[in-house]
Amino acid sequence: MIADVTLREGEQLVSTAEELIYRQIAPHMLVDDGKIASTAFGPNSSDNDMPSYARSSVVSPQEARDWHTRNASSPSQGVWGVTVGEVIVAGRYVVDDSACPPPHSGKRAPGHCFVDFRGLSRPDRKELRARLHMCAMGRGEIPTEATTQDGELFA
Repeated sequence: MIADVTLREGEQLVSTAEELIYRQIAPHMLVDDGKIASTAFGPNSSDNDMPSYARSSVVSPQEARDWHTRNASSPSQGVWGVTVGEVIVAGRYVVDDSACPPPHSGKRAPGHCFVDFRGLSRPDRKELRARLHMCAMGRGEIPTEATTQDGELFA
């Protein structure tokens, strides 16, 4: 895979290779045995080939999980991560879009970024997801606590 970089207004490449980017794992990303599917690290139909991650230089894993659980359509079951360098080695790049106009919902997670899957063939998409899945699984889950809702003492 050769990366073809086309940035929109307000987007910038993330180049710090050791920076972690956090991926929230929602219930639909789990397979029957409770393991994380490799598809979890790629886009779903609503992502426009730009799956959401959060930059570790901007938010903590807990802050990212809490924001997701309180604002997304399904709660985060846990946080996993890959480094910017791992994405680059896989032939793609990480784009920080935090300076772009907000999406239609008006909400964008703090530290929002994405791994750019735009323009990839189906086999290249599957390979990239698998490589990112392997990196994240090798690293292990990033410790966080279940998010409490407003007014709750325990999740």
